[in-house]
Amino acid sequence: MENKITAILENYLETIYILETKNNKESKNIVRVTDIANLTGRSKASVNIAIKSLSSMGYINHEHYGNIELTSSGREIGIEIAKRHSLFYTFLVKVLNVEETVADEEACKIEHTLSNDTVEKFRDFLCKYCQENDLED
Repeated sequence: MENKITAILENYLETIYILETKNNKESKNIVRVTDIANLTGRSKASVNIAIKSLSSMGYINHEHYGNIELTSSGREIGIEIAKRHSLFYTFLVKVLNVEETVADEEACKIEHTLSNDTVEKFRDFLCKYCQENDLED
């Protein structure tokens, strides 16, 4: 039986992916509950609850008080959410001239609501728009 992952849990997978790959996409950094709490601004207790859920769903490996590692399925979701975030953040900042802090918050909301097909069409549009308007992706 597969559990449906929530937007909040997707954000945790994205955060773990970002922490794992921070400063080095070639090797994984050690990720701990404290790192996640610091980056997300959530309490360690809240992070622990999410970590238990993600572990029981098979998206992470975590021993009590140990390091947190994404499984292949968790990494797949983390990467996809990070890509979606970047896509919508880029659109909001470069096309709509939204202030960066606001764009970051709003990209986080948008990244969970659209279907994969719509996101792909949006990505194609943004790539074409950036090329036509001489903007960097």
